[in-house]
Amino acid sequence: MLSLADTTELLDQTTTQLMGESDALTPQAGIALIEAWLAPLQAGENTRPLADQLVTLKTLLAANPVDESTVREMVGPLAEQLTFFSTQMGGEGEMPALLEGLSTALRQASTSSKADTANSMH
Repeated sequence: MLSLADTTELLDQTTTQLMGESDALTPQAGIALIEAWLAPLQAGENTRPLADQLVTLKTLLAANPVDESTVREMVGPLAEQLTFFSTQMGGEGEMPALLEGLSTALRQASTSSKADTANSMH
């Protein structure tokens, strides 16, 4: 399991990549982020559903070519699940705010125009 500091750093890194330039988040970068999250999320019973969604998303990102519309459809529900998870944590500490920030970044990534994502695999 990740320490609080490691989790905070990974949340920040993930949010930064999602909010970055359109070419910053390639399918390969997405897969690397997912791999960083899988072990800690699979370790907790309450976070296993998030891990399961990430496994599916990882498979979609590994496809050649990447089906961008399917990836976008997958990211929206993931953002909603993160929002729900952050509300279950209560208002103490910075973790709920970090999770909500990540959820917002996921929503933006799922609706922004990143047509380069599908073409970057070629």
